[in-house]
Amino acid sequence: MSSVKIRFLGGALEVGKEGVLVSNSSHTVLLDYGSTVSDDNPKFPEHVRPTEVDAAVLSHAHLDHSGALPYLYINNGPEVFLTEPTLELGRLLLRDFLNISGERLPYEFVEVEKMSGRATLVGYGDRVSRGGFEMSFLNAGHIPGSMMTSLSIDSKRILFTGDFNMLDTRLLKGAETVSEEYDAVIMEGTYSNKDHADRHDMEMELVAACNQIVEEGGTVLIPAFSVGRSHEVVASLRANGFKHQIHLDGMAREAAEIILRHPTYLRDHSEVERALNSVDWIDGWGSRKKAVRTPGVVVSPAGMLRGGAAAFYMERVAFEKKNGVFLVSYQAVNTPGRMLIESGKLPFRGKLRSVEAKVQSFDFSSHAGKSHLVKFIQALGGTPKVYLVHGEAESLRSFAQEMTQKSGVPVHAPSIGEIVEV
Repeated sequence: MSSVKIRFLGGALEVGKEGVLVSNSSHTVLLDYGSTVSDDNPKFPEHVRPTEVDAAVLSHAHLDHSGALPYLYINNGPEVFLTEPTLELGRLLLRDFLNISGERLPYEFVEVEKMSGRATLVGYGDRVSRGGFEMSFLNAGHIPGSMMTSLSIDSKRILFTGDFNMLDTRLLKGAETVSEEYDAVIMEGTYSNKDHADRHDMEMELVAACNQIVEEGGTVLIPAFSVGRSHEVVASLRANGFKHQIHLDGMAREAAEIILRHPTYLRDHSEVERALNSVDWIDGWGSRKKAVRTPGVVVSPAGMLRGGAAAFYMERVAFEKKNGVFLVSYQAVNTPGRMLIESGKLPFRGKLRSVEAKVQSFDFSSHAGKSHLVKFIQALGGTPKVYLVHGEAESLRSFAQEMTQKSGVPVHAPSIGEIVEV
């Protein structure tokens, strides 16, 4: 019997450019193939030859998991397994990625089209078999359409979580623990060093903070990812009684149309639809200028303040005390959002300026917190080897050591390029 190997192409000891290759002597399966999103020059995982890949799996649409995948389709790329929302949201994000970074990317939209043409759509609970391997798929609770993948190859069982969240949110049902036995589990550890605040309390705090600023004549800017987070914030505000104007900008509108077309992937389709129908959609520069002159909330990409319409709003909101800038997304290292949290300053026209608006962070994470990562590991059947990816190096290493000592389950934080045998 041939050995099964796992090679960590990217996303190891880092957040970004996720990529994992599982192979035996005759078959190879690629699990995600993303790019960095916090660099001016996008970086990809370690190279794989498309002809060597029998199948690819895309856990969800975010670029740190999907951004390099079209590169495999310059010629004939592999069959790719994903949900229908992931296919549609992925095309949306990749199109925008090309518009922003096209000259620095080694593919064009024609490769995105080729990738779409090789797509096999799957749903939660589906099972597929392709000769030397079998796969099944589970809800990951991260963004609409996100999934975990259970892979069986050479009598070995491997679980790849992708990004996951075990809590119900306004948009989604949370992922459930997995009690089946696996030989290896590859799981995210974005928040392996902290737990999240109580969700309901945090939503109420956001509403109170927004009400205070708006009712005193100010504008609140909420930079948020176009897929998932923008819609989650809007639904949370409306569900908790926020009555003032909400302006929604950027790709969130197209993403909303996609999300609402797939009601079975939402926790409560009607609640989300009502919330999104209540907003004022920004449709150009005129409505942007009007939005910042009117007390209310503006929800806009980019979530880490790297470009997007949020950069326009920051110029008009950040330097007046009556306004607010409320961060609801993960802020990667070397992004303006991270700088704002750590220093209270932002680069503006070549200089660092102190932000006068009220700056506050609200933990709207769509990733499992530390206690849920522990719960997930403890629920696994048997004693699989657990490989932590998708997190900052110090946090992953510390959590791996802690879990190995406390749970008896061997937990390891691999490095990029590392190969392990299952």
